[in-house]
Amino acid sequence: MGFIGFFLRAIVLLLMLKTNVWADSHSLSDSDKLFKEATDLVKAKQYNEAISIFEKLANASEHDAQYNLAILLKAGKGKTRKYTDALYWAFLAKLGEIPEADDLVGDLIDLLPEKTVETVRQEVRNYLEDSVEKGSEASVIHLGRFFLDIVSEKEYASAYKWFTIGSALGIKTAIKVRDEVEKELSPEEIVEEQEKAEVFFQKFVE
Repeated sequence: MGFIGFFLRAIVLLLMLKTNVWADSHSLSDSDKLFKEATDLVKAKQYNEAISIFEKLANASEHDAQYNLAILLKAGKGKTRKYTDALYWAFLAKLGEIPEADDLVGDLIDLLPEKTVETVRQEVRNYLEDSVEKGSEASVIHLGRFFLDIVSEKEYASAYKWFTIGSALGIKTAIKVRDEVEKELSPEEIVEEQEKAEVFFQKFVE
């Protein structure tokens, strides 16, 4: 299967989800229009233009665009092939719960030295922490998932802190995961991370 065929298979579900808004409003949002424009450009093999749009959407935390950008960077279409950048965006797409990102992350990790993978992980962590400092509630949950799904070995204590904060913010998805992660911790760890969460939560809401 050629690159176009692979790419279209990879994004078909994402594009279907994007275009579901037609059912209610018969119109697309600006980001949806850009996403469709970029996929059309890929079909036309105009990769430079497509990757520029995907980059814009990816930097605006559009997770499907992050995934597609990672695919293009892995393939070296529209930009020179760069596995580290592809992995960075694939990690963020995975945190954004794009199911196809799991396999892409695995493929890219196999292509890179572990030291390099760890550097990319740290870059993702820095990005998320900076986003939280700027008030992003979504990044609170992504940080929790980072310590479960992105690190080389699960860090339950750190994840517990962020899901505890997310629960306090009223993010429904955080509550279930917080309670599941708590089962993996000692009583001492629970007390310590709850205190850390309380301090950060107060700063965050202020």
